[in-house]
Amino acid sequence: MSRLYQLDHLLFPVETHPVFVEIGDLTQRYRVRATGKKAIVNMANKRVLNLVGPSYRMVANKEALDWAYQCCKAVFPETQQDEWEVSGVNAPSTFGYCHIDLTHKTNALDFEYLMVGERPEVPEVFGPFIRVTNSYNGQRALNFNIGFHRKICKNGMVGPDVIVSFKFTHNKSDIGEAPKFDFERSRLDEMKKSFLEYFDVLRNFPVNKSQFSTLARAVLLLKQPESPDDQTDEDPKWVALQQHLNEMCERYATNLGENGYAVLNVITEFASQPLDNLYVRRDVHSLQKLTGEWLINFSERCQQTSFSLDEYLDELNNVTPTNQVESSEMVQGREVG
Repeated sequence: MSRLYQLDHLLFPVETHPVFVEIGDLTQRYRVRATGKKAIVNMANKRVLNLVGPSYRMVANKEALDWAYQCCKAVFPETQQDEWEVSGVNAPSTFGYCHIDLTHKTNALDFEYLMVGERPEVPEVFGPFIRVTNSYNGQRALNFNIGFHRKICKNGMVGPDVIVSFKFTHNKSDIGEAPKFDFERSRLDEMKKSFLEYFDVLRNFPVNKSQFSTLARAVLLLKQPESPDDQTDEDPKWVALQQHLNEMCERYATNLGENGYAVLNVITEFASQPLDNLYVRRDVHSLQKLTGEWLINFSERCQQTSFSLDEYLDELNNVTPTNQVESSEMVQGREVG
């Protein structure tokens, strides 16, 4: 499915309208109003985006973006609203949902990761972003997530919901007139500190370059489907995906060494700039959430004395790819995108 990357494409007017059904036969038709239902209509092209009940709270993308600026101010009270700008947009061409990223215009919120013993004079610089997720198709809640990206290349990840996230179902009782962003800044400071500690753990965990691609594919749930004729290795799209990953693995292994931190950078680059490929079935947001979840999980697991990377890879590859990250961000139904 094609994607939309321009903000102007998402700020179309939306309205709710009553729903009618036609009944009868070819000789006589009746229009009957569907009580308790209304249609969300894209007024730019008159397309119905969703049918909803009376308690549904429609949020226009423009309204969600305005609230995202308020979220930035709540999380970073030392900043002003006009210091934030839209830095990324991602949505399917169906207009059913969207992700919009806001970043601060300066480096005032940056933090550094110093790789001890490896180019100590050139620290890695990371910056935060806030992503708002809105939907008209009833499959996603209204979400405001905190993410971090490596500023030299914009490779990023989204922090797990349990750390910093504001989530509201599209319900009048949940959102009300406007969402409230109750937030303790100490949570964000703790998150930064934890991420730096996780980076250290990964930096000190050796991973052979030959395992980079296998680990990255497992984390990102890039699954090669089974084929009865066992010929999928020759599928040109799968071969192209493998070649793309192998190039990134070689580059990061050379620049950062054969360790878990280099693998993390392979994963964050792919998550932030996924290849347009048949086997990549998740959008940037889902891939970046997988990355944030994995950073924490792997950092904790690899410090266990009984940890085996080979066993860990077997464990990941044997998991059915029903992405738990997808289900956590959705109100109902499967992700389509």
